[in-house]
Amino acid sequence: ASHRATPPRDAWLARARCAVTRGASMDLGQALGERLRGETRMNLPPGRVGAFGVRETLEYLRDPNAFVATRVAKYGPVFKTGFFFKPAVVFGSRDAVSEFKSFESALPADEALPETFRELHTAYGALRQSGREHKATRANFSKVLGRAALAAYAPVVAEDVRAFVSGKAKEKTMRAGDIKRFALEMLFELFIGHVPDERYIQAMYAYNAGLLSLGKFSAEYKKGKQALEELLAYIESHYRDIKTSGALERDPKYFFLKQYSEAVDENGARFPDDRIATTAVLMVWGSYIEAAALMGHALVLLGDAKNTHALAEVRSEYKATNGGLGIRSLEDVTSAKYTEAVAKESLRVTPQTAGGLRVNPTNRKLAGYDIPAGYTLTADPRIPFKDEALFPDVDAFKPERFISGSAESQRNVVTGDTYFPGGMGQHQCPGISLAVVMTQIFLAEFSAAIDSWTPTSTPTYVQIPIVILADDCVFDLEPATA
Repeated sequence: ASHRATPPRDAWLARARCAVTRGASMDLGQALGERLRGETRMNLPPGRVGAFGVRETLEYLRDPNAFVATRVAKYGPVFKTGFFFKPAVVFGSRDAVSEFKSFESALPADEALPETFRELHTAYGALRQSGREHKATRANFSKVLGRAALAAYAPVVAEDVRAFVSGKAKEKTMRAGDIKRFALEMLFELFIGHVPDERYIQAMYAYNAGLLSLGKFSAEYKKGKQALEELLAYIESHYRDIKTSGALERDPKYFFLKQYSEAVDENGARFPDDRIATTAVLMVWGSYIEAAALMGHALVLLGDAKNTHALAEVRSEYKATNGGLGIRSLEDVTSAKYTEAVAKESLRVTPQTAGGLRVNPTNRKLAGYDIPAGYTLTADPRIPFKDEALFPDVDAFKPERFISGSAESQRNVVTGDTYFPGGMGQHQCPGISLAVVMTQIFLAEFSAAIDSWTPTSTPTYVQIPIVILADDCVFDLEPATA
C-alpha cells in the first residue's frame, strides 16, 4: 500500500497546499485555475492568473501602465495574467511580436473584448468584426482617415485650434477638461458637420465611461447604453435631414457623412442609415478621446523645464511656416517634422492604452511557450516602449528618436515590431494619424500663443478606458507678448 501511486486529484491538492505553505509563486488560486483550465502539464509563460482573473483585472483597472511595468520587471516581456476576467498572455518582445504577426489576422477579436465594451461598441464596430465583414469595414476607413481626408480636415482643425487658444490666452488658465471638450467638439464638427447641443456632448462622455464599466449591472453601463441610443437617434435623424435637403451633396462640411453615404459592406450593399450613424458615433468617440489624451500628454511633456530644447524646436518650426502666420494646410503640418516627432515621442513616454485583444482559438506555441485555446493574446506597446535596449534612456523625453537620420535615431530601434501606439494588425487603430495631425496643430499654435504653462499641482490621470489627464488638472498660462 505504501508504494501505491498517489491519485491525481490528491497529488494536485498536495502540490497546491505545498505551494501556498512555502510561499512559492504558484498560489492556491493559480493552482485551481490551472486545474480548471487543464494547464497543469503545459509550459505556459511565467506569471499569475487565478481561477477567474478577478485579482488581476481589478489591479489592471486601477493603473494599467503600472500593472504592465510591474509584471515585465518580475517575469520579462512575455507573461500570463488575467485581462477582464479572462486568462491572457501579454507580450512585447520583438521576436514574439514578429511571430504574432504571422498568424494574427486569423484570430477572432469579438470574444476577447469585455462584455460591456462589446455591447456598447455594437456589431457595426470594427473591433468586434473578423473576416470579410471586418475587411469591408476597414476598406471604408481610408476614405475618411487617409491623406485626402486629412487634407480636408487640417484647415478646419487649425482654425478651431487658433480660436480655442486665443480664448484660453485671454483667460490665462486652462483645465485638462477644456482640452477634452475642445477635442470632442472638433471631432463632432469634422464628422457630422457641426457641434451638437450640450445634451449630446454629455452623452458622449457617458458613453465613454460605460465602455469599460465593471458589468452590465453597473450604473455606468446603463448610462452609457442610454447615451448611445440618444446619440444614434440624433445623428441618424441629422443624416437623413441633410440627405433630404441636398446639403449632403453641396456642403463640404459634410465630407465624412458624404463618404459614408457611398460606403458598401462585404456583399456590396450600401450602408443603411443606422450603420452610418453608428459609424459616426464610434469614430467621434475613438478619435476625440485619443486626440485629447495625446494633446494633454504632449503639453505636459513639452512644458516641462527639462524639455525647453524641444519647445524651442517646435516654435522654430512654427515661425518657418507661412512666416509664422499659422498653419493653413496639411502640407504645413507634414513639413513640421520635429513637431510630429514630439507627438510620437509623447505616445511612447506616456502610453495611452494597451494593444488590441485577440482570442486564441486553438492550442499553439508563441515565443517558445504553450498558449492554450481560449486565452486572450495581446501585443502590448507599453512593453517595448519602456525597453532600455530599444529606447536608451527610456524615461527621457527625446523627440529626436523619431527624426530620421539624426544621431539619436541611430541609437534607438524604431520599427513596426517595437513602436505600435495604435496597436497592430487587422484591428490597429485607424485614427492614430488623425490624432497625431490634430496634436501637431494644437502644439504648434498653442506654443506660439502661450509663453509658458504650468500645472497648479502634480498632474493626475484617469486610467480607463484610456490614460488621459484628469479633467480637474489646471494649467496657469502666460500669454506670449507681441
